[in-house]
Formats: sequence, structure tokens, C-alpha cells
Amino acid sequence: MKHLIFVFFIIASCNNSTSTNQTAYVDSSKNKSPDTVFNSKNSWLDKLNGAKYSLPDTIGNRPVSFYLDNPKVAIIAKDFYKGQFRPTDNDSTTLLLSYTTTTDSTLRPFYRWCLDFTISISDGALGEYPGVPALAYATKFPKEFFDYMDKDTSGQRYIKWTEIIAYSGLVNYNKKESEIESDIVGKMQNHCYFCGGETKSRIVTFAQDITKAIKLQD
Repeated sequence: MKHLIFVFFIIASCNNSTSTNQTAYVDSSKNKSPDTVFNSKNSWLDKLNGAKYSLPDTIGNRPVSFYLDNPKVAIIAKDFYKGQFRPTDNDSTTLLLSYTTTTDSTLRPFYRWCLDFTISISDGALGEYPGVPALAYATKFPKEFFDYMDKDTSGQRYIKWTEIIAYSGLVNYNKKESEIESDIVGKMQNHCYFCGGETKSRIVTFAQDITKAIKLQD
């Protein structure tokens, strides 16, 4: 009899463990990135090296079709998503990335994705292009910038952005470390009138992370 009770206890424990694991899995699936891929059939082929990337189904909590069908969205941005344009070291890339700081908050998430994806595929000469618009976006929309960084729980997006800014985002690399940090902090805080103490503290840390990345690249 004791043996049967023990077997029943083991089976019940396994069932409870399975149920808990299943619940945890469902809950974790609710953590949606602003640029989300849900078994997307869309992919982007890099014609330079053959690398293949999955494309997001939603950007900024809107379906991609919202942007692709929107006549206000720049054609070059649509072409980039559809794989008809590949950023390289040319003026067209500069134009594409410049849209990231648009004041149109409805369309900005799509342009931000274009910049973020360009950073992801940047190597060689292309690495000279995303730094300036990346810092411009962070400077103009500090709170939005940090919110976007936080959506990537791995922290890799933040690392890539700070590295690309350190690599090609500054106008004068001959300034002292303290001057670079002061300049970044000042510009970001000027666009952060109603930011709380936590955000202002993150601005200082962000500026410091950029100068640290510059040292590592020297």
C-alpha cells in the first residue's frame, strides 16, 4: 500500500512540474519586441554575402503592411524591407538613415527599424554610415531610445548601437573623453525636459559607454 502511495505521489509531482513549465512558456511568449517575428515567411537576403535574415511581421506594434501600404513612407525604406535596396557606402544610404529622426511618430518606428537593421548588417565601409543617425536619434528622442533598447532583453542591441556610435557617430574624435561625454549628455538632456532622474542617469551612463567603446576600438 505504501508503495502505491509513493508511486502516485511521484506521478502527481511530475504532472504539476509539467503544468508549471507549460505556464512559464506561455507567459514568456507574451514578451513582444517592438519589431517582432512570429514564424515569419518573409526573409531578407544579403546580396553581398548571401546571408539570410528573418524579417519582422510587426514594427512598432503595427503590421508591416501598415508601412508598406502607406504613401507617406519613403520608397527607399520600403525597398530596403523588400530586399530591393541594399545599404552601401553611398548617398542613398545616407538618405535612408536620415529618416530615423523624423518628427512623425507614426512612421518613425519603421525608419528606426531600417537604421537598426543597417547596424546589424554593417561591416567595412558601411559601418561609416549608421553612427551619426544613431546618435542623432538617441539625442533627439532620449526616452524613446532607451525604451527601444530595453525591448531587447539580451542587451545586444544596446551594445551594437553604442559601438557603431563610437565607431562613426562623432564629429570630433580629438576631444577629451570628458568633453565627448559632456557634449552627448548636454544634447540628450536638452531633449529630455520631463525625464525623471533614472533616465537622466542612464544618459550619463550611455555617454560613458560610448567613450569606453571608443577606447576598445583604438
